[in-house]
Amino acid sequence: MTRYFDAEGWRLAYDDVGEGEPIVLLHGFAADRRLNWKLPGWYDLLTAAGYRVLALDARGHGQSARPSEVEAYRPSGIAGDAIRLLDHLGLRRACLFGYSMGGRNAAWLLARHGRRFRAVVIGGTGLNLLAPAEARRWAKRGFALTRDNANTESLAVPAMVPLYRHAVQRGGRSGALAACLMGAFPNLGKADFARVRTPALVVCGSKDTLAGSPFPLAASIPGARAVLVPGRNHLSVVADPFFKGAVLGFLGAHR
Repeated sequence: MTRYFDAEGWRLAYDDVGEGEPIVLLHGFAADRRLNWKLPGWYDLLTAAGYRVLALDARGHGQSARPSEVEAYRPSGIAGDAIRLLDHLGLRRACLFGYSMGGRNAAWLLARHGRRFRAVVIGGTGLNLLAPAEARRWAKRGFALTRDNANTESLAVPAMVPLYRHAVQRGGRSGALAACLMGAFPNLGKADFARVRTPALVVCGSKDTLAGSPFPLAASIPGARAVLVPGRNHLSVVADPFFKGAVLGFLGAHR
């Protein structure tokens, strides 16, 4: 049964499934909690492992409110909603797992609110998150930027066009999605993560040219680990058994 809470005046939808240690799930752009997490089996996997799944529909997506103002999608808003959900439920700490746009939001939360999370998984987000200057430095060390990454400010927009069109065909509001694209994709760098002490895992598919390599991002986060899922791209990695095993293993090691 869908539940709702108020976040800065916006009505946001979420699922609260299972019992045990809470874990907040943040989905990708133009997806929702059902497409990103329930259908690929993450609800069943995590609840069976003893977690309480808190899966949120981000602003502009799914059954949540869909503002068309760019400012509504700044990280303090769209990423900060994870903190607001924990506060709404009276939870001091939880695990955090984000994918793609949700991975960017998870990285921002790790940098700004790391003490609220016991462990953080950043999925489908790697080199593309790093600030341009830092990304260029990594490129010189052998982590080449993709053509999309080299030619766009957000490092993500071109590869998201098919997802964007699919969401619109499913009834999504283009105004909200466009505003989200312009507001919700910050770049971060090593300085942003300097004070992080929360365990973190960065996971990307080996064929994910949208996310880029997970290793430069992990190297920017103190103590973080990186995992490359063989043979998977940005979309196919979500349901991959190797990906699921890596996430469960990491979470379990820090339980």
